[in-house]
Amino acid sequence: MYAERHHQMAKRRNDAAGISRADQEARHKDMLRNLSFYGAPHVAFLFMPEIGDSVRTAGDIGMYAQTLLLSLTARGFAGIPQTVLGFYPHTIREILNVSDDFKLLFGISFGYADPSTPEQRIDVGRVRLDESVVFHQ
Repeated sequence: MYAERHHQMAKRRNDAAGISRADQEARHKDMLRNLSFYGAPHVAFLFMPEIGDSVRTAGDIGMYAQTLLLSLTARGFAGIPQTVLGFYPHTIREILNVSDDFKLLFGISFGYADPSTPEQRIDVGRVRLDESVVFHQ
């Protein structure tokens, strides 16, 4: 289900930006925008220490990230969680002088939204509650 939603969201985003699946050059340029934080003036990198199985730590950081994103929105800012940044932990650790003891989960780019960008013109939708939650009685 997640992979299908991910592909649908990417297609909507590319359609809004006028990028066809066959246009490798445009797709590459768009990836570079992603890696340059979509032009946002700020980025927060969320690292976690390796503690036990790391599941609870990752959950805590996920809750922190959601709270940060909601707080940004409440103050008129926009934020974009960017999991792709987690593919470059060595580069980011080196630039920020972060110990190898910390694992990079993702980054959140933030600033004021630019309503003229394609990302702002799409609705990624939401999964229905009964598709994402199992209720037990």
